[in-house]
Amino acid sequence: MRNRLYPDFAWRAHDAFSPLNPLPRPLSEARVAVVTTAGAHHRSDRPFDTGAASGDPSFRSFPSDTPLAELALSHGGYDTRRAGQDPNVVLPLDALRAAVRDAQIGELAPTVYAFMGYVADAAPLVHDTGPAVARRLREDGADLVLLVPT
Repeated sequence: MRNRLYPDFAWRAHDAFSPLNPLPRPLSEARVAVVTTAGAHHRSDRPFDTGAASGDPSFRSFPSDTPLAELALSHGGYDTRRAGQDPNVVLPLDALRAAVRDAQIGELAPTVYAFMGYVADAAPLVHDTGPAVARRLREDGADLVLLVPT
């Protein structure tokens, strides 16, 4: 980020649980949603714009039961070829599906939301696409959102 566009960029750490939003039910009963910044999308969907200098703040969505073989990765910030060989490294759906089977979590939310993690101009993400996904997560009845960064 500092090398490409914003030399004064500073990371923020958020390493404490929010007391404002406690989990409303035990994890073994919770509906878990997934949001990734891996640039994942269904193969039939439009890829993310990997050539945009300031990144692509749009998002894609697909059903959480989509087979990983039907997904593609398009991202301007990392080489997707190796992750494409095992998408679980950037989108751990197989592990989450196993957690449902093993009753570690209640269920997966019906939809996965994906962004391309490189978004240097974050204003559209903060003001438009981020809130749109937050609304959808509420509509999906998510109790917990697993954020999977790349």
